[in-house]
Amino acid sequence: MPQLDSLLEVGVEELPSSEIETLVNQLRRTLPKLLAKERLKYEAVKEFYSARRFGVIIYGLSEKQESFVEEKRGPSVAIAFKDGKPTKALEGFAKSNKASLEDIETRQDAGKEYVFLKRSVTGLAASIVLPAVYKELVESMEFKKPMRLPTVDARFVRPVRWVVAMLNDEILKLELLGKRSGHLSKGHRFLAGDVEVFPGSYFDRMREVFVIADHDERRQRVQKALQDLEKSLGVEIPVDAELTEDIVRLTEFPTPVLGAFDDEYLELPAEVVTISLKTHQRTFPVNIAGELSNRFVAFQDGKEDRKGNIREGYEEVINARLEDAHFYYFRDLAERLEDFVEKLKGIVFQAGLGTVYDKTSRTRTLAHLIAVLLKAAQREVEAIDRTALLCKADLATRMVQEFPELQGTMGRIYAEKSGETEEVSWGIQEHYANVAKRTGITGVVVSTADKIDTLVSNFIIGNVPTSSKDPYALKKKFDSVLRIAADFGWDLDLRQLFLKVAEMLKADPSGSSRSLYEFCENRFRFFLGSREYSLAVCKAVSPWWWNPFRGSEMAAAILRSDEEGILADLLVAFERVHNITRDHQDDTFDSRFFKDEAERRLLNSFVKVKERVLNALSRRLFDKAIEALRELKQPVDDYFDSVFVMDNQIDLRINRLGFLKSLDSLFSLVADFTPLLGTMKADEPSL
Repeated sequence: MPQLDSLLEVGVEELPSSEIETLVNQLRRTLPKLLAKERLKYEAVKEFYSARRFGVIIYGLSEKQESFVEEKRGPSVAIAFKDGKPTKALEGFAKSNKASLEDIETRQDAGKEYVFLKRSVTGLAASIVLPAVYKELVESMEFKKPMRLPTVDARFVRPVRWVVAMLNDEILKLELLGKRSGHLSKGHRFLAGDVEVFPGSYFDRMREVFVIADHDERRQRVQKALQDLEKSLGVEIPVDAELTEDIVRLTEFPTPVLGAFDDEYLELPAEVVTISLKTHQRTFPVNIAGELSNRFVAFQDGKEDRKGNIREGYEEVINARLEDAHFYYFRDLAERLEDFVEKLKGIVFQAGLGTVYDKTSRTRTLAHLIAVLLKAAQREVEAIDRTALLCKADLATRMVQEFPELQGTMGRIYAEKSGETEEVSWGIQEHYANVAKRTGITGVVVSTADKIDTLVSNFIIGNVPTSSKDPYALKKKFDSVLRIAADFGWDLDLRQLFLKVAEMLKADPSGSSRSLYEFCENRFRFFLGSREYSLAVCKAVSPWWWNPFRGSEMAAAILRSDEEGILADLLVAFERVHNITRDHQDDTFDSRFFKDEAERRLLNSFVKVKERVLNALSRRLFDKAIEALRELKQPVDDYFDSVFVMDNQIDLRINRLGFLKSLDSLFSLVADFTPLLGTMKADEPSL
């Protein structure tokens, strides 16, 4: 069977870079499924996009769908025939399946005779099937911020300007969002016009009209251009993957432009110049002998800038931007960083939560509490307090107001200029980055305090995130708190910190605690899952969300106990105790009512094991706690063999249930073992 190539190209107005990843992922994920559903075989699929187009090329496509034998069961023979003649039920079945009575046969199924439709279905030609595939592929796409297209009553990423849909040299009959397909694409906006294209030579043909349609090729072109400049000029151009991707997304024919800004702006901190170049002008800074130079590399969309007009345009804009930065920087240096703290009173943090100054005060109090709970040294406590005081001060500086991307970085720079210690200066920057490269725990303690305040205060005023909306990034913030606490081994009760925030806001914690605790437990479950724990283990340990370090250690201990065969006995004992007390809430009992010797033996074991479990938990010896619970297996088995719990005498029955509920409560101090039943190796049958 001959093989074919097919091209779909959708020309649009400039694609927003924020939608590119979503678009490409949908092309990559959806098209193979559609082709499989339509029984069209192929060798490979290549997705592509540029600033003004996106699409796919299918290589080695089969000429038609695979044929198959269709078989459907219809009504029973008793219903399908009457007096040997077809009934309306049978005729309706055949008509609905576009079949004739010749396609019908009868046979037994599940002890009853039915009519069956059985026929060979010949596959349709690819040229007939592909238009429907392409239409579903494009019109099923979803985007973060689609545009309303009133002329076609649809929503799409951007208005469609042209469509190319071909199978080899045949134009497919397809209409997408108001545009009929043809064989003419469009070259570079300013350098070429319409161009005839075919699937097999598409990328080569587009390159001739100054469009590198393959985004992978554009990326290689950008990277090679930077490498060539490094070699020819003897300089260093730091690789920035995010900036490279921006260039790839925004251009169709990226060409380097080498320029320079005025030397005087090298007086600025290197971070300021770099951010200005990368973020605002999408240009690469150039280093000479390891130091930032006044040169830069930009990328224009088009041919080489022989006359220098593009270079001069970049230089003019960059010099103007750096002039602003130069002015703001030296004006800010006229004051100490601490002087800006008072000015935070004029900046609203969030409606209902006061100013940034108010938030700084809460963060400072929380940070001090965390430091005390961690038993930090006095020097560390002082550094944490100073960092918390200054951590938001740079938000009131002119530089950060003009360049918001520099918050934290400018705080560190201005702190150094103001004579603060290295620990405090870097702590200010690291409290944004959630890292501790230069400051020990200083930055991460302040970061944790800052995020906990934001989380709890938002829940208090009713800003509860949902599965689809989280405008204040509370999930991300709490995930960061979990990671820090677990990775740094902080034995902290987060509930204590939550209550402190409520106290500072003069709020009743009971009003939001339930939804907040549920949110935190769910995020802790997600956090453990991200560390490759099974769903069952994540659920079992999620009640430990309030102490992420202990919860993480408990998850690891459960896995070890399962590998060592310890968990099996524990789960047997737990299941027997838990199942019978599931609906009983009271764990009080009186041992004087015990009648059977097995009750007394289990009580003695319970008292000893409980003491060992509590001692092990207090010392964070979670393996020991699990081993202790395991020892209840035999006395629990003996108890249920000898004692009838659900006695007809109600007071006796309630007393026994209360006793067993006490055992169940002891298990729950370690973990919720319910999700582990039937899921662990301990429960797998031996061969």
